Amino acid sequence: TVTDSSGNTATCTQTVTVTDNIDPTISCPATVNVNVDAGLCTASGVTLGTPTTGDNCAVASTTNDAPGVFPIGDTTVTWTVTDSSGNTATCTQTVTVTDNIDPTISCPATVNVNVDAGLCTASSVALGTPTTSDNCAVASTT
Repeated sequence: TVTDSSGNTATCTQTVTVTDNIDPTISCPATVNVNVDAGLCTASGVTLGTPTTGDNCAVASTTNDAPGVFPIGDTTVTWTVTDSSGNTATCTQTVTVTDNIDPTISCPATVNVNVDAGLCTASSVALGTPTTSDNCAVASTT
């Protein structure tokens, strides 16, 4: 508003737009180490923890891309925080799944053989094949 010496006035309006251009902050939970589920080569129901987030205005959401079932080995989980203005920030967390279940083996039946002619040893003995299994995979049988 402006007023002259005679008391006349005039006004105008001005728009001020405030933009939140500051990304939120996020710190991921620590690495998670878990064993496979019983009888499986995967882990489910893994508790990831909660990231620490912050923003100068307000945090609108915090999400992650974690699978429902984690495979054996390392999986990277990306956490994303979004503020009320749509600004985002990310961090990553590692989930390590370890196979801690021993394989199983059942030996073939006992083998009875005679010594080779003129020797005190036996050669070419057919041992049979053991029965093996594992929750992930049998790598070798020796």
